[in-house]
Amino acid sequence: MSYTLGLLFEYYRYRHDAIVRVYADDRLVDELSLSSDINIKCTNNVGRPGHSFIGPANKISVMFTPKKLFLFEVDERHLHDRIRIEVQNDHTNHTNGFMTKFSYVKFHDIFLVPNCLLEYKNWQRLPLQTVHGTSHHFASSKSFPHTPHNEISLDHIMGGSFSMNIPLSRKHGVTHLGRLSPGKIVVNDRFLDVLWAFGQLNTST
Repeated sequence: MSYTLGLLFEYYRYRHDAIVRVYADDRLVDELSLSSDINIKCTNNVGRPGHSFIGPANKISVMFTPKKLFLFEVDERHLHDRIRIEVQNDHTNHTNGFMTKFSYVKFHDIFLVPNCLLEYKNWQRLPLQTVHGTSHHFASSKSFPHTPHNEISLDHIMGGSFSMNIPLSRKHGVTHLGRLSPGKIVVNDRFLDVLWAFGQLNTST
């Protein structure tokens, strides 16, 4: 079975491109060269098939995400131990002990789903309770897809070069990022919204 790994992050470029390398176990999946800024966009989710959630005072549901979604296909043969993300990004105007500008990334979401969940009909078949998540914090410890916010830094500006290691676990025959809490798993449909917003969700029947 193949999986899709998704990365959503902001990026501010300063002078030079940042390099992002993604590894599954110790196998290089892909290398990105970031040549321009990645800012935030707002998406109206009401048009997504199956979406019925309306907020207080009948306000429509919107989602704020980085403007680019990076997706990587990974065979489950390489999903035994960890996902590693390496960032090379040492670009600043540091001079004589002072620094006013620097290049940085800010991760919003990292997720891993079986490729079958690129089809909307397969989300409908999941035999689990669904919750409407507006961020990765919602039901995060028992939610699927799982964002491992306890293992990595999300929503933090990160300059310089660094590496993140995300352990993998298995539950109900599916590989997950991080460690899920014991007990019943619920479906957080934020990632259904994300796939739809970026045109990566097949909604044909």
